[in-house]
Amino acid sequence: MDPQEERPGCCFDEWASANARRARSKETVAGVTKPLLDALERTGLAGRTVLDVGCGVGDLMLALLARGASTGTGMDLGAEGIRQARDLASSRGLADRATFVVGDGAVAPLAAADVVVLNRVVCCYPDVDALIANATGAAQRVFAFTAPVDRGIVGAFNRVSTWCSNRWYTLRPGKYRGFRVFVHDLDAVERKVRAAGFERTGDDRVRAVWRLEVFARP
Repeated sequence: MDPQEERPGCCFDEWASANARRARSKETVAGVTKPLLDALERTGLAGRTVLDVGCGVGDLMLALLARGASTGTGMDLGAEGIRQARDLASSRGLADRATFVVGDGAVAPLAAADVVVLNRVVCCYPDVDALIANATGAAQRVFAFTAPVDRGIVGAFNRVSTWCSNRWYTLRPGKYRGFRVFVHDLDAVERKVRAAGFERTGDDRVRAVWRLEVFARP
């Protein structure tokens, strides 16, 4: 086993166990993941490779494979999430087409893939520059992300909710080990994605408190 897979998983491990239970009966776990999956399918998945950075239990990547993508790699900081993802791939009959590894998508070398996705990952990084640069550098055709809405009433709600969550995490350092969540300037994120050579597909939307953005190379 890779030594990285023995690293403590913070709260990610506990969340992974809960998400894995949901993934046994649902195609995707989080509410925003289904519209993201549908949007990516509209870009054309047949024969394409997928890289899911921050894959959690792998539900999104495995659903992309089930809908036509050829092979996929999922990366996550949490070792328990990776273990659960491998189990889920086996239960869905996709283990031969899916690879899951422990790693930090902001710094780990990322293999090139046709489709690269950051689903509910941007909010886990205090500074997203390295994450966006690394992920877009691996994306050959399509790049997509979901992140908390940062504008208007919903954005204000997200900032208050984030502040409350971070206060709670601070009060339980033994469990959360310094973990924090963030609401980033999504216009700035989009500028970085455009600078990497991508254009919005027009398939963007808000799902509850999340914003979904899909980009493609022209």
